[in-house]
Amino acid sequence: MEREASTTPGRPGIGPGWLRDVLGGPRRARRAFAIGAIVATAACALFAARPAAAWTVDGNALPADFEAFSRRFASDAYFYPGHGAAPLGLVGFNVYAEGSYDSSFGSAGFTDSAIRGDLTGGALVVGRVGVRKGLPGKIDLGVAVSQALGGDVKLGSAELSYALLGGGAATPAVGLRLTGTRTLDAHAYVLDQEGAEILVSKGFVLLTPYLGAGVVHSRGRLHGDLGTQTTNDTRGIAYAGITLNLLLPKISVEVEKGDVVQGRVRVAFGF
Repeated sequence: MEREASTTPGRPGIGPGWLRDVLGGPRRARRAFAIGAIVATAACALFAARPAAAWTVDGNALPADFEAFSRRFASDAYFYPGHGAAPLGLVGFNVYAEGSYDSSFGSAGFTDSAIRGDLTGGALVVGRVGVRKGLPGKIDLGVAVSQALGGDVKLGSAELSYALLGGGAATPAVGLRLTGTRTLDAHAYVLDQEGAEILVSKGFVLLTPYLGAGVVHSRGRLHGDLGTQTTNDTRGIAYAGITLNLLLPKISVEVEKGDVVQGRVRVAFGF
């Protein structure tokens, strides 16, 4: 269960009593799972029913503009965590929907050459739906699908997290996280990414602040009339966020620094 023990006297902790108080037994747990499944299904249907792309990546972009576009897009679309370091536990799971927002993407110099069409409001918004499941040994596994809203780039991602420290009343949780991302239904632009991070979080009764840093390697390929362009980028990333631990849902707000600073909001259901 992704929640470190409470540090407030008299409040429930991580043990079975907390599960009984919050989940109310198997019936309520099943209800939470059903609500989460409905939200995830509806979000996936929205992705599948999206209209024709308002903008596409131009396969004939100038080399310098393609390199700048791929570096910025890969940074914005990276599979950031949106959660703390504490493990979910064997019975824990989350389903979620989220969106990231880069307000100045459309004003970058590469857009005239690298993008056909118009970004809504000049911003790059990446929507994502996903699920995380707790496994034995303080390991969590997650998968997600994301879409550059209005665009023609769709991504599939996976994450594997391991809690070095599970967290307690007086200690934070510390975890390692590995990620991988690849383009789905690729058109002109193809992106592959791998990331490695370390993150720290501290659970309280209603809030879990967290922060982390890591390294991401991105490989971009652009297929156009004159052949294929390739670019590679390795960069450090950092992020900080806070999760509001409501019964339903859990809401995370995250600030991220890659190529630029951007924001992300996640709404998750589960336990």
